[in-house]
Order: sequence, then C-alpha cells, then structure tokens
Amino acid sequence: MSKNYIVGFPRIGEQRELKKALEAYWSGKSSLDEVNAVASELKKRHWLYQKDAGVDYISSNDFSFYDTMLDTAVMLGAIPKRFRHLEGEERYFAMARGSKNAVAMEMTKWFNTNYHYIVPELSLEDEYALNATKLINEYQEAKELGIATKINLIGPITFLALSKRSDQGNPLELLDKILPLYEALLARIATLDESVTVQIDEPIFVKDNSDEVLDLIKPSYLRLASVSDSLKIVVMTYFEHASEAVQLLVDTPVWGIGLDFVHGLDNLAVLPFLKQSDKVLIAGVVDGRNIWKNDIDATLELLNTIGESIPSERLITSTSCSLLHVPYSLKYEKKMEAEIKNWLSYAVEKLDELALISQLYFEGVESLNNAQLAAYKANQQAVKERQNSSKIHNPKVAERLEKLEKFERDEAYETRIVKQREKLNYPDLATTTIGSFPQTAQVRQARRAFKQGDIEKEAYEEQMKAYIQESVAFQEAIGLD
Repeated sequence: MSKNYIVGFPRIGEQRELKKALEAYWSGKSSLDEVNAVASELKKRHWLYQKDAGVDYISSNDFSFYDTMLDTAVMLGAIPKRFRHLEGEERYFAMARGSKNAVAMEMTKWFNTNYHYIVPELSLEDEYALNATKLINEYQEAKELGIATKINLIGPITFLALSKRSDQGNPLELLDKILPLYEALLARIATLDESVTVQIDEPIFVKDNSDEVLDLIKPSYLRLASVSDSLKIVVMTYFEHASEAVQLLVDTPVWGIGLDFVHGLDNLAVLPFLKQSDKVLIAGVVDGRNIWKNDIDATLELLNTIGESIPSERLITSTSCSLLHVPYSLKYEKKMEAEIKNWLSYAVEKLDELALISQLYFEGVESLNNAQLAAYKANQQAVKERQNSSKIHNPKVAERLEKLEKFERDEAYETRIVKQREKLNYPDLATTTIGSFPQTAQVRQARRAFKQGDIEKEAYEEQMKAYIQESVAFQEAIGLD
C-alpha cells in the first residue's frame, strides 16, 4: 500500500482569498468575523483537496493569518511588552504590522527562501504561558470533516535559534523556560485522539551547526518524544541535509524523521544509521520549492536507492518541504504558452505527482489505472521535451561556453579596486538603497487601467518611465552615492 505525506500546504487560497480578506479587514472594510469565515472555508477546502488527492498525512496548524513563527510566539505567550496592553487579533496584527504606538516586530528571511518570518523577541525576565487554542481548534475542525490530521509545530530549538533576545542574551539559553511548555502542549495534544501524529519542524538542524545546537537535540527529544505513547513524533528537516542531527535523533524515542532528498542528497549518507534504528523515514522526494514537474523516473531511482537501506514498511514518500513556497494551481494560468505550462507543477499538481510516485514505488506500474498510466506517460514526455527544448537550451551558447579558455581576470582585485575608485569616485562607505521602491497609488491605478484596457501600452510605459525618473531624481536630491 502506498503512503504519502505533505509537509505543509499553501494558505493564501487559490484566488488569494486570504490576502484579500485580510487587506479588507485592515482597511476597515470588513469585520473579523468575515476574515474568520474566509479562513474556515480555506482550511476546509485545502484539507479536502489533499484528502481527494490521496494524501495519507494531512496537516493542521499549517494555516496562519500571517506567519507560523508569530503564531508560535503567541502560543507560547512570548509577547513583547509594547503589545501587552492589546488583546486577541488586534495584538496579533500589531505584532506583525505595528500600530500607532508600537513598532512592528522584525521580519527576516526564512533560511534560503524568499519567505519572511516574524522574529520572536524573548528575554530572561519574561514569563511564558501556553495558549493552544488555535492548534486544538484546527485539529477539531478537520476531525469534523472526517480527517485526522497530523499537527504541525515549529520545534523549540528552531524557534529559539531564530529568535532574538531583547536583553542581548543568547536565545538558546532559554530552552529550560520553553521546553516545559512544549511538553505541556504535547500532553494536551495526546488527549485529542487515541493516536496523533505531531510534525515538529526543526529546519535549524540542516545548518552547519555548532556544538551549542547539536548538544540540545538529544536531551530535548528524549523529553518531548517521551510525553505520551499515543503520540507519533516526527522531527521534520528541510532545505539541506541534516546528517549530524539524524545521528542524534536515532537515539531518541521519536517515531519518524523527515529528510529533504531534493536539496540535501547528502542525507543518503545517514541511511545506515536509520537502517539500524526503528525510525520511520519521511523521504522528501518531490520538490516543494520549485515550479517544475517532478522527473518521476529519476525520483523512482532515488527511492530505489533509499529502499536499499529502508524497508517499505518504514518509508513514506513526501514533499521536500511545505508547498507554501510554490503557487497554488496551474488552472489559473490562462495566458501562459502551452509548451512551458506543460513543464510546470504547482501545489495542487504536486499532490497528484506525489500520489503517483508513491503508488509506482510501493505498488508498481501494473497497479495504475488508465488515467494514472496516462499521467505517468505524460510526465515522461514533458520531462523529455523540456530537456531538449530550444527555449532553454541554445546550441550556440553551449558552443561558445565550450570554447571558453579564460576564467580569470587580467588584474588582481587590489589593482581593480584602485581603478574603480578613481573612475567612480565612490566614498569608502557608500550609501545606496536595495531598490524596490513602493508602488504609489498612481502606479497601481495606471497598472490597473492598462490591464483593463483603458490605456494603451505606450501611455502606460510613459507613466512608468516618469515614475522611474522621479525616483532617481529623489535619490540624487537626498545625496545617495
């Protein structure tokens, strides 16, 4: 029997319903009840999409109004002082976006993705308290649909490592304050059902970690995985290999370990450690970060390699990470060239890819029905066409590259920098911007008019050129280098 697993699913909605609902609420055009109604509908729709696609492990608590790191901070009671006079959603959104009297919390990139998370603010003097209402409500919402979800959590070590201390200390030193809250949370989750799978995301384990992080892994998960026999604890990693962490986790009572075999092929090196353990391997073999169709045959070869070490009863196929990082569905790509569209796979399509890969690996090609077999052959054809398409493979460029012989500059950096300073006359500490100037109301209005056909392309481009000139003139006027 095939087994498949989705690390997480997009929350924005196929028509960006969540974004639109939140913007309407923030601008005072709708109520919080209306936002909650949209959220409930989206969660229901996303759970049913996954169920209909044959996903065995569907997530709850991967939905968020803003960010899961922010949600985790709220769940743990990690509320900065400047927001404590507020309550509920007003406080939540103020933490994310700021208010008249308080600056928003910092936002920064989530590892090497373009997703940005809210950075929790912690201190030794703060007292933290668990509030699991959101998590429990979402599990029960799914249960009413007949879906027993796995529950997604940001792990305690990742949460602390990506936080900052308002008192200038090391966030990891607060583990003794945070870990008991996670134990209490898991104990509460254990009461929800006879058996509950809990996915604890620890992407911090994939970095080249210091002993400071590595030393926390085993004692933390000895405690967390021992809270209740009714919990199946999965430690999920992604974006790179987690070799060092795996060697520590196999000596804890966790049920499963999730590894990214798309962006972390070095994870193959730790399969012998997993083989000797009793752990279930959640093998991330469908790329959750890019938009290209999965090469199913190549993935089956990878799974066969993994299967030489891990028996099928301890192997589950999965996405490499949450599908949050890809667009929602191809069905809304109405203007895209057909050839290119045929190479792509978004979140909804990746559900079908994963189900097909899982069935092929666990049950064989002979188990496919006619529609599945056609989908498999279409995948093989699409992969082949992309590999040979002149749209991405230019023989003339390849020929020029083959003829390249010079791979070093004529002059050393020390010589080049002197000439650059003489020519450009930049100061030692130049001031500039990263670009990305905000869209003004006039720019949005012009873009909308162009899309609706109210103005011609030439008129639209002239307006954009004028805005660019205005932006450059402003930078010159304030003295940027």
